[in-house]
Amino acid sequence: MAAKVRIKAGPVEFEYEGETELAVVDIKDLFSHIETLFKVPVLAEGGEVHNPATLPAAQAPGNGAVNGGGPKLHVNSVAQKLKAKTGPEVAVAAAATLQICEGKQTFSRTELLDMMKKATMHYNANMSGNLTKILANLVGSKLNQISDGVYSLTSEEYQKLATQLA
Repeated sequence: MAAKVRIKAGPVEFEYEGETELAVVDIKDLFSHIETLFKVPVLAEGGEVHNPATLPAAQAPGNGAVNGGGPKLHVNSVAQKLKAKTGPEVAVAAAATLQICEGKQTFSRTELLDMMKKATMHYNANMSGNLTKILANLVGSKLNQISDGVYSLTSEEYQKLATQLA
């Protein structure tokens, strides 16, 4: 009897077809191995946190969300809730707006800067000139760099911010 398994989780895809049957224990083990791939920064944001099936019910889309994974707030409101004053804090508020409020899985450097500029009560022109430095400091701690000029919040930061904005 042939076995066929296909699993897609974010950017990670696994397909197996063969004569060897897979037991439930084998499939659970496979899932745990795939889960470890999400700890690799480049792959981490492909679906782990942003997959509605993995979010707690309070954070899942449809629970107070409008077209996104969280409450529909303007970036000024997000920045105010997060008490954003510095460039990195405004950048995190803009990233939270893009991912949590608008439901984007990733965002470009341009999208981030445009959203930062919309935080008129918190943004100043120096932040644009310092964006490269701001991003360099945030990548690894609060942001993942998916590819050149493409970013996402880390899993931990996403969950922390989603809780703060709820």
